[in-house]
Amino acid sequence: MSDYTIQQLNVYEYLGKACDPLFNAICNMQQGSSKYIPEIKVTLIKNRHGLYEMASKSNHECYSNKEDLYDSVSEILSNSLLRRM
Repeated sequence: MSDYTIQQLNVYEYLGKACDPLFNAICNMQQGSSKYIPEIKVTLIKNRHGLYEMASKSNHECYSNKEDLYDSVSEILSNSLLRRM
């Protein structure tokens, strides 16, 4: 696999975030709701303060906006996919 192919793994970089189901799920999260992503064993939470949290067994991060959360989760998913190849 070439470096060029690896760089194109995230089709939503070309189609835009608005087409990405992950970004839409984050945007539609209500306060107090959570979403689990089994591929990377991470739970996304929108807490009562309006912050977005990403929690796993070994890590817990907070983000003040959905774009930063999306970018972080996308990077983790991409890295996870690359490790499987």
